[in-house]
Amino acid sequence: MEDDRLRVGIDAGAVSLNAVVLDEAGSVVYEAPYRRHMGRVEEGVAALLREIYGRFGRDRIVSVSLTGNHGRNLAQSLDVPYEFETITQVLGALHVRPDVRTIISMGGQDTALLQIRHDEGGWELEYFNTNGPCASGTGSFLDQQAQRLATSMYTEEDQVSEEQTDRVLRDFIQLGLKSRSPANVACRCTVFTKSDMIHLQNKGEKLEDIIYGLHVGNARNYISTIVSNRTLATPMLFVGGLSLNALQVKTFKEYFPELLVPPYSTSIGAIGAALQARQAGIANRVDPDRVEDVGIHGETAVPTAARLRLRETRFPESNEIRMTSIPGKTGVYLGIDIGSTTTKYALINQERRILHKSYVPTMGNPIGVTQRLLSTIRDALGKRIEILGTATTGSGRNVVGDFLNVDLIIDEITAHARGAVEIDPEVDTIFEIGGQDSKYIYISNTHPLDFDMNKVCAAGTGSFLHELANKYGINIVGEFEQIALSSERPVKLAERCTVFMESDLVSYHQKGVPREDLIAGLCYAIVYNYLNRVVEKRKIGKHVMFLGGPSLNRGVVAAFENVLGRGVTVPKHREVLGAYGAALSVQEKMAFQPRPSTFRGLERAIKDRLEYREKICRADPNCHNQCKLKIYDFDGRKSVWGG
Repeated sequence: MEDDRLRVGIDAGAVSLNAVVLDEAGSVVYEAPYRRHMGRVEEGVAALLREIYGRFGRDRIVSVSLTGNHGRNLAQSLDVPYEFETITQVLGALHVRPDVRTIISMGGQDTALLQIRHDEGGWELEYFNTNGPCASGTGSFLDQQAQRLATSMYTEEDQVSEEQTDRVLRDFIQLGLKSRSPANVACRCTVFTKSDMIHLQNKGEKLEDIIYGLHVGNARNYISTIVSNRTLATPMLFVGGLSLNALQVKTFKEYFPELLVPPYSTSIGAIGAALQARQAGIANRVDPDRVEDVGIHGETAVPTAARLRLRETRFPESNEIRMTSIPGKTGVYLGIDIGSTTTKYALINQERRILHKSYVPTMGNPIGVTQRLLSTIRDALGKRIEILGTATTGSGRNVVGDFLNVDLIIDEITAHARGAVEIDPEVDTIFEIGGQDSKYIYISNTHPLDFDMNKVCAAGTGSFLHELANKYGINIVGEFEQIALSSERPVKLAERCTVFMESDLVSYHQKGVPREDLIAGLCYAIVYNYLNRVVEKRKIGKHVMFLGGPSLNRGVVAAFENVLGRGVTVPKHREVLGAYGAALSVQEKMAFQPRPSTFRGLERAIKDRLEYREKICRADPNCHNQCKLKIYDFDGRKSVWGG
């Protein structure tokens, strides 16, 4: 009978599969349970269809239609209808709530705002906005934070595997719901959020307060980046996978008390897809075996890149300092590079040769770590040196420079350029990849002519590699490059946010791609992310120097060489080149303007104890980053670190 006909809508999203069965009147007669596909999309869709056919009978199903991130290619392979999520989510939302005005959609890899206008002629999509290529604020973002905190949430005997993501997330949410005082967590790039969370744990913040703060930050991030200054009309619906997260719903209701979680909130797109097919009178048949066959033989071939090879790049034989005897009271110049993740120093003599160097993690304490480094200099060289000039560079240059009363505070672009030119006078381009910062510098006539840095994103930074190497239990020092260089067919990964890249890796791993091909693919990924996000269309000269932590990784260096089509210079002392450039710059300044150094001296700088207070930056009421500032007071002055 015609009234027995049923239509299936499937939303094949980035993380999950959601399906509904509608009758010809448009009523939902079945909603499949929310399920993660773990990268096995075709296998999951085939299982859904078998379940639905078994429940209702194959003959009653007159159409199957698709939507979602993974739905398009599958629909093309199966020759079935596909509709974009923007349309299907609006249709589904109007179906469950005909007078809806605003839709807040938060899924595995996409967040969106849809605003609908109604008049006598019907409805119109008035406004639409979505997240860019960043996972911040998405379901995948929260999944990753939950996995990170799993070791703190469970006892050693009760640790869970990554496959048990749903259990971890459930316990994560329940723990956060116990909090009454959210910690301040800036939900920007996931890698940077991790640093904030580690810092909060080290300070002794309760785990439930960190989790609650993470969800508050997620809501603020959505409001800041997606809603911006728009007014949201009601009725307002919350849909997508995060609508199942009671803690996220709670935090959104703190800003939008009228927010509603509708029936079938995770399957709104699937409802819209089925409704489209019904309205168009579409009829088709989909065999689950054919769906699985698409997964094995269809358009899922893994793209590959050229094998990593080092042909032209030469590495220094040694990165160590050749120590010579230092006569008493040797005049030296000290450069300190205080970065977001590490702090470095270089001590040079009058001949511009490095006598001593070191670098250690900054750990969010720029002055404390500088005092430890100064102790290292005192203990190693003691009374044999006289510091004639001191300079600071890096993101902490001002606060440390004020504390030490240095002779020169210099920006990191100038410092790196000066150090690079000293080592190789022909250098015209610098690629510098740090832990959380990446820089491009173009040099003309030994001076920086153009530069740029990464935005608030870890893709294309050292943290990007560390994060994904840790995922596979690979030591980033030594082991990583050996595995990468052994790859025969590196996977060609898309330029992606760290979280999305992780999803791609899981998907490829599920398809049987060898680990070494994935790791080699990451080497290419950091190169393409850097070139396309930092360098963009700027000029790349003939003499490229590669600096920063990843320059120690021969796999990454080989990827640069393969992509550029020529070798790069990997110099000695590359890990302290900014500090070296600062030391050279202050030496030149002191020679040009002879005077005693203003440096407060090793002993006083080491022994002085400073008080500081922390506060959240609220300079811009429309910014929801919740940046933490450390405000130091000394010598009647204030100096700020953070942001």
